Amino acid sequence: MSASEPVPNGLDDSFRLTSYLELKGSGCQVPESVVSEMFNSLPIGSQRQETQLQQMLRQMNINTSAGGGGQRHHLRIECRYPIIDDPCAMGKIICAEALGNFYAIGITACDKMMMMACKPPQMTNKEFNAVFSMMETGFKECFKGTHGKEMWAMYMHTSCFMGGGLASAYWPQHHLVARGNALDGDVLVLTKPLGTQVAIDAYECIGQPERWERYKMFVSEEDVRAAYQQAVNTMCRLNRQASNLMHVHNAHGAMAVSGFGILHHANKLALLQKKPVSFVIDTLPVISKMAAAAKASTVDDKCPLLQGLSVETSGGLLICMPREEAVALCKFIGAYGDSPAWIIGTVQSGIRKASIIENVKIIEVYE
Repeated sequence: MSASEPVPNGLDDSFRLTSYLELKGSGCQVPESVVSEMFNSLPIGSQRQETQLQQMLRQMNINTSAGGGGQRHHLRIECRYPIIDDPCAMGKIICAEALGNFYAIGITACDKMMMMACKPPQMTNKEFNAVFSMMETGFKECFKGTHGKEMWAMYMHTSCFMGGGLASAYWPQHHLVARGNALDGDVLVLTKPLGTQVAIDAYECIGQPERWERYKMFVSEEDVRAAYQQAVNTMCRLNRQASNLMHVHNAHGAMAVSGFGILHHANKLALLQKKPVSFVIDTLPVISKMAAAAKASTVDDKCPLLQGLSVETSGGLLICMPREEAVALCKFIGAYGDSPAWIIGTVQSGIRKASIIENVKIIEVYE
């Protein structure tokens, strides 16, 4: 573990949370099939004939069919393999990640959440207890920013370490922000900078001469350390303010950018549009120096980050809205938010597809 990251109490300086996983890539997103199997299985030792998810909902006193007053129940579960070694920050990231899709459809009030951590057999009880405690601390800190009512934490046993968050909310159907109302002439807004995985990958190469060799011609260690901390801060931040502003500024649709690159999410959102429109991205706001660092991963003169293919974790909201409303939203977030928001492209008549222009503009984003 890096000296810049806190070591859980009682653990060796060499402890690395990211060593407790079976695979790495895709932003360490847990495959849906693994998540489904985990939550649809019967808990070990349970006397009730209910799945793991049903047990959790019962413990949290959540009635998925009740709401009242025209409200409907919404439930979201997100799981991640550890992408960083700081358990406290990982807890914050998991919390923010679990809420991303709520915020993308305008659900700004989360009632209840549960943090989950999965213990692999090779991790000792002492290690897991220390990690679990720090993750719970981080999760709770992030949860405070949701204005939620209640929070739980639980653990399970799996073959590798995973962290997850369950979010539950009751929300009026007519107060949701529909995803498919983009119009020709709208613009695209992004509320967090890109480059989180690039920063993490570069940071992991510091102190490893062979791996660092491909980075050192583009960035310094100081650049990467600063970018890594900026990436962690970005991933820990909620999109709640932007979600609130979508209601005020006539948003025509939004998607949380996480688990894949921004082009994937832009294409996914474009396919949902009622009108035959396409999204053209002409600007990419990127964590400081990471556009340069990304060149270390260039293959055949193609840079995944600049192609919109670099994986993001707990990224911003990609929002379609009228230009004048977008200008007002970005101005407000710039004045009162923790980080700016940017107009990154346009909505044009087309075939429900997203693209990034060849000479895309890069905005270096500093904290």
